[in-house]
Amino acid sequence: MFTLTNISVVLLATTAINLIATIISWQRRGTAGGRYFALGMAGITFWTLAASFDYAAIPIPLKVFFAKLEYTGYNIAFGSFALFVLIFTGYEDWLEKSWVKALPWIIPLSNILLAWTNDWHGWLWSGFTRSDIGDNTVIFEHGPGYLWAVVTGYLMILVIILPLWQASRRGSELSHRQARLLFAASLIPIVGNLLYLFESPQLRGVDWTPISFSLAGVLFLLALFGTRLLDIVPIARDKLINSLADGMIVLDMHDRIIDVNQAAARMVDSQPATLIGKGLAEVGLFPHSFSTRPPDQEIKTELEIGTIDKRYFDVLLSPLRDGRGKLLGALIIFRNITERKENELRLRHLTQAVEQSPASVLITDFHGNITYVNPYFTDLTGYAPGEVIGKNPNVMQSGYTPDEVYREMWHTIQSGQTWHGEFLNRKKNGDLYWENVVIAPVMDQEGHIVSFIAVKEDITERKRAEDNLRTANQQLESRLREIEALQASLHEQAIRDPLTQLHNRRFLDEAIEQEFHHAQRALESLSVILLDIDFFKAINDTYGHAVGDACLVALAELLRQHVRKSDIVCRYGGEEFMLVLRATQLAGATQYAERLRLLVADQTFYIDAVEIKFTISLGISTFPAHGTNHREIINKSDDALYASKRTGRNRVTAWTEAHQIKDGDDHRY
Repeated sequence: MFTLTNISVVLLATTAINLIATIISWQRRGTAGGRYFALGMAGITFWTLAASFDYAAIPIPLKVFFAKLEYTGYNIAFGSFALFVLIFTGYEDWLEKSWVKALPWIIPLSNILLAWTNDWHGWLWSGFTRSDIGDNTVIFEHGPGYLWAVVTGYLMILVIILPLWQASRRGSELSHRQARLLFAASLIPIVGNLLYLFESPQLRGVDWTPISFSLAGVLFLLALFGTRLLDIVPIARDKLINSLADGMIVLDMHDRIIDVNQAAARMVDSQPATLIGKGLAEVGLFPHSFSTRPPDQEIKTELEIGTIDKRYFDVLLSPLRDGRGKLLGALIIFRNITERKENELRLRHLTQAVEQSPASVLITDFHGNITYVNPYFTDLTGYAPGEVIGKNPNVMQSGYTPDEVYREMWHTIQSGQTWHGEFLNRKKNGDLYWENVVIAPVMDQEGHIVSFIAVKEDITERKRAEDNLRTANQQLESRLREIEALQASLHEQAIRDPLTQLHNRRFLDEAIEQEFHHAQRALESLSVILLDIDFFKAINDTYGHAVGDACLVALAELLRQHVRKSDIVCRYGGEEFMLVLRATQLAGATQYAERLRLLVADQTFYIDAVEIKFTISLGISTFPAHGTNHREIINKSDDALYASKRTGRNRVTAWTEAHQIKDGDDHRY
């Protein structure tokens, strides 16, 4: 007869079975996934033990306490078994990152927290009803959190059983049996939980899920003892075979694939499970001409596969026999040697390129002794290979390349870098020749320098052409400098007065317009002073034109010494001179003109032992006070000069309207 006491006894027996599985798995915790399997079994054991106490207890608070322990136990089992299954089914690479390893614990820990905080929120259960079965059974009135616990629980179960189902269909026979037992053991609690969720009203309150673990525990023990689960040997076998870089295929007597490793499956972009049972011809890995009939002895061969995208394989075909020597099938082990073949082809092409190269190629050992020279080296230098092999390249030195070049070269290449430079070397017959050289170190796999390779280009003709071009350029540059100096001299002559060496009227016409534009942009004043020597005609008549010219030169030198660098002084014509004063208003120009007048008046000029004194008259006009353009300002300074002449000479006159010259007036006297 069914009683709650019987359930407690069954659960205690289940706990004992699971405890045995826990102890055995803990003893094998050092194997791949063993620690997680042992922790999962401990969670199940804790769960079934708490469930047995739950069915034995009567007070509701005590039953709630044991229910919380049950939640703790099976959620620990969920997280642990999820990690074990990932390792068991070959996805342990996913767990290399700690955050991925933490993912399977998110749901279990959230459900454990939900159970232990239920007294605060009531989301998991909110009330209790005694079952008709007896006082030991309580029906929990579930809240919205219970739906979350059920859905996430089944999600965790899927994470566990789906990889186990896939593992039960691939790998070795031993791996098949282990995965099938674990898959069946994981399905049994699902059946028990479905009975609890959809049980009849007469049995409400009885959770068959922990009870079902009595049978699941037996399957776990069978997996541990019968299939050597967590034993290093079967796990290592699959790990070893699948970690091989070489492809491995096992064929039966009918050329059907009965086992294949990951490397072979990757070569046809497939998974091992999808290849089991197929004929080797269906896979398309080997050409139809390749015979896979089990041979009497091992056969080694090399295959070329493909026409455009060629691949090369080393293949070992071995017979498989049982202990009595009966032929059971064949084992194919093959290695992709495409990269090696391509390297051999590249090396062959490189060797041909070096032998036929129009550049000189020389290889030395680490100490600098020659180990190889190509044919062009012999053509260029006249040295046959036998004359230089084993010798130092300094046999070709001419003595004209500076020692610093060689020191820099050795320092560069011995530090593992490539050196570029030029040598002036000597051929066997004594002729000198220039080489453009690139020397690079050759490293071994550990990064140590084992040799040096030098590629040299004969640049003798280029050097000769460069020397000729350099000489021609130097001659051309010299001619250009002469032309530039002549042009500069001609330009100066064109804008200089040959007598006074002041700027002339031509220069003034170019410069004054620019000065006015500058003054307009900068909103500055600009003054023009026009001056000439009083009674200059009398000087010429009295002393001669040579003395008159000397007076002009003396006045020009005096003006040159007393003007600013920014001002313009030029010979305007005859005995007339013009000063253009930048940023100078009328008052400043007037003071400056007065100083000049006094300076000339007080000066005695000695010309050809003749003492000569003369005075000057000056006229001033200013922009913008007296006009808007340079022509207007010059004309008005001319009018002001006329006023100085007319009113007695030896004076400074600033322009006013009263000084405007009427038509017909003439101040040239």
